[in-house]
Amino acid sequence: MKVAIIVDSTAYLSPELAARDNIFQVNLSVNFSDGTTYQDSSDPEIIYEFYNRLNNAKQLPTTSQPQVGEYYQILENLIEEKYEAVICIHLASAISGTYQQALMVLNEFNDRIQTYCIDSKGSSVVLESLVHQTADLLDAGFAVEQIAKALVQAAEEAEIYLMVEDLNNLSKGGRLSSTSAFFGNILQIKPLLYFDQEGKIVLFEKIRSTKKVYHRWQELASAYEQTHPDGFVLAIAHAQAEEEGLKVLNSIQANMGTNVSYMIRPIGPVVGTHIGAGAKGLALIPRLETLLTPVE
Repeated sequence: MKVAIIVDSTAYLSPELAARDNIFQVNLSVNFSDGTTYQDSSDPEIIYEFYNRLNNAKQLPTTSQPQVGEYYQILENLIEEKYEAVICIHLASAISGTYQQALMVLNEFNDRIQTYCIDSKGSSVVLESLVHQTADLLDAGFAVEQIAKALVQAAEEAEIYLMVEDLNNLSKGGRLSSTSAFFGNILQIKPLLYFDQEGKIVLFEKIRSTKKVYHRWQELASAYEQTHPDGFVLAIAHAQAEEEGLKVLNSIQANMGTNVSYMIRPIGPVVGTHIGAGAKGLALIPRLETLLTPVE
């Protein structure tokens, strides 16, 4: 069966992954008050320019969902190219309307192509890992129904933790309660944030220092290893903090077993708008192959 994957730009795919023939992307964007617009991207030059502008902006920019026409065009092209099914993997529905928009469009094509829409309940490295694993399983010949079912379970079991230098962007953008942001900033703590089961960003723990946050990440990764002994992906995402992100990754890796895969990736404009420069995230993602069940 010929199967396509559609993902939104908050996955920040590596160039190698984005170049695969059956992977297609819809793009969110960032809009500054002076009229400047940045299309979401994993391009290092665009990311660098964006954060420089964000750091100097007096007003928080807004973010926009993909153009609905872009989605229609991709699906029309897939049908013309004789694709039989499409798996769509999107940013958490609790913080963006992109997933709901995808569902709306896909419903209009159900009689022409098999469609599966996955709410990742996360962003960034979670999306990229799920896309990469999905592509590999399709290449290996697994049934699209199996993969889609495993993706839903993986989204439920993935854990995502954030450490943000300044909570104001999250609060202004409506992704974190103003109360949590106020106490986090005024108490000068390093609040550990978490994507909950609905995909909302909430306060997980109040921690006093960056060093203690990283120590807590090690504990969380070790605990996840106990519940996922068949293997998982450990990913670090960073907003212009690659050097520190690598140090954290290497430190955690030194204390983990051998059945863990690792990745580190940058955070681009749309997600970066809400978490700001210097933010870092830890994601723990199941291996899809361990969640596959026979098709009935």
